[in-house]
Amino acid sequence: MSTLVLTHGRPDGRRRFGFFRPVREFFDGLRLARAMAHRYEVLASLSNAELAERGIKREDIPTVVVNGRYEF
Repeated sequence: MSTLVLTHGRPDGRRRFGFFRPVREFFDGLRLARAMAHRYEVLASLSNAELAERGIKREDIPTVVVNGRYEF
């Protein structure tokens, strides 16, 4: 005779939300894109002298924004 035991969820009692993972990742991506856009706008609005004080050249702004090298 065989016995089959089915459990619902994870053994530690927490539920996995695998079904909603793509939705969560989409909104995380939106949040990241908005933060990057904000960083770009702030840096682009600075003068060349202000950028130089921070050690950034105007042509480096996209790289700085994407790599997250600059903190506000």
